[in-house]
Amino acid sequence: MIAILLVRHADIALPRVSADPSLNDAGRARAEALAHVAGSAGVTTVFTSPFRRTKETAEPILKRLGLVAREMPDAATVARQAHAGEYGPVVLIVGHSNTVPDVIAALGVASPPAVHETRFDHLFVVSLTDAGQTGLLALTYGNPSF
Repeated sequence: MIAILLVRHADIALPRVSADPSLNDAGRARAEALAHVAGSAGVTTVFTSPFRRTKETAEPILKRLGLVAREMPDAATVARQAHAGEYGPVVLIVGHSNTVPDVIAALGVASPPAVHETRFDHLFVVSLTDAGQTGLLALTYGNPSF
């Protein structure tokens, strides 16, 4: 089985004041919470977008695990290579409100969840079985966001 953990980047100030904002204090705390929650899950590969907020979200878990983030390719490529096991058994993807549902759909989940612009606490786990089945578990982590 392969597990793909997907989160939207941690908290930023809304409305955004720049195209590439840094995390705010709540976001830095959430990034630490992500490292705590997912740090013992056996993550082997971490993907981020080129934007600062995704890189800052991944930074604590990368430090904890001694990994280097990879820039995420398009959703179809990620899905194909994840299904082939090319990234290892546990993958973390730190994306955006519009990219996380796209990747979940590309992985084979028929009705991917929407991620609202004001929500930063979703943690989705997509499981890929050897039999080709796909499952989705929707969780939250860190302090609730609304």
